[in-house]
Amino acid sequence: MKSNYYQGKSVLITGGSSGIGFSLANALVAMDAKVILLARDYENLKIAKTAILEKYPKAKVKIVPVDVTDEKTLALLYNKYMRNHEIPDILINCAGVARPGYVQELPAHVFRWTMDIDYFGTVNMVRLLLPGMLKRGTGHIINVSSIAGVIGTFGYTAYCGAKFAVKGFSDALRSEVKPKGIRVSVLYPPDTDTPQLAWEDQYKPKETKAISGTAKPISPDLVAQQTLKDAARGKYAIVPGFEAKLMYFAGTRLGNWIYPIMDMMVRSALKKTK
Repeated sequence: MKSNYYQGKSVLITGGSSGIGFSLANALVAMDAKVILLARDYENLKIAKTAILEKYPKAKVKIVPVDVTDEKTLALLYNKYMRNHEIPDILINCAGVARPGYVQELPAHVFRWTMDIDYFGTVNMVRLLLPGMLKRGTGHIINVSSIAGVIGTFGYTAYCGAKFAVKGFSDALRSEVKPKGIRVSVLYPPDTDTPQLAWEDQYKPKETKAISGTAKPISPDLVAQQTLKDAARGKYAIVPGFEAKLMYFAGTRLGNWIYPIMDMMVRSALKKTK
């Protein structure tokens, strides 16, 4: 993909050391963007930076080891960074976790953990960078929700709750900041072939496996390419992949008719797992 929209721009990517965030970083440096990778694990960040530089030796890559849930440390690091740098042009909130399981069996801390990272991590980063974007009068915020943030998915009560929250936050955010020159986009990826998805598999209820087994996970590179292409065009809702588009359409256009369809899928899964 080629786009002048990203050329020379600085892009901060949370969760940038793996998965979709890492694919986005590679695609962006290929378009001559400057990337800042933010994640909790410093070793993984170093590995990610090395991998990018091996492929793109002239890439401009910085790494920041910090937890998006840690507001105080985020503010300290941001203030230190701003002494010598400008506000990033684009913020991409990719940091996220998912821990499937039956709702009655998931520990309470899993719901808080998921909400802290997926939702409050997004909110923290937006609140940190948005004042500078507003002062400058330009900026682009790309938040990552999920198809599970549009349609409630069996076995993903904690994750769906957090990703629905990201959608609602982004909808309201867009209304507030669009008149002030700030773009907002939301990414709704389906199951994507990432280390996170592989980790989740061990916790999936058998019904969830039967339902999700009907669709093959898509490539994080495909998600990254579609995201950057649509974001450059100013698109708000970004839905990569044909099956994801069908699910997004069903979840946003069918109203109450979606629930009999979901019930049918669950009944089918129950039959398969007996």
